[in-house]
Amino acid sequence: MNETTRADQAVLQERVLEQARAILKCEDIGPQNYFLEVGGDSLVAPILANKIEAEFGVRPQLEDIFTRSFGELAELLRAA
Repeated sequence: MNETTRADQAVLQERVLEQARAILKCEDIGPQNYFLEVGGDSLVAPILANKIEAEFGVRPQLEDIFTRSFGELAELLRAA
């Protein structure tokens, strides 16, 4: 991965984290955290999916939101 790709991935990851922090009203969320472990639930997951789709044009599967860390989720979005 070159420096530009790493920088793009870091920006993407930070935007996903910002959205999660705002939706879950929790500032202590990092790329290693999972949606469910920081207070997410099945009612909030579609809201996060909608916000990600609105910003990046890619809608993550709810299963990915539930089973992947935020860092892994950002990597999926970058690959899409």
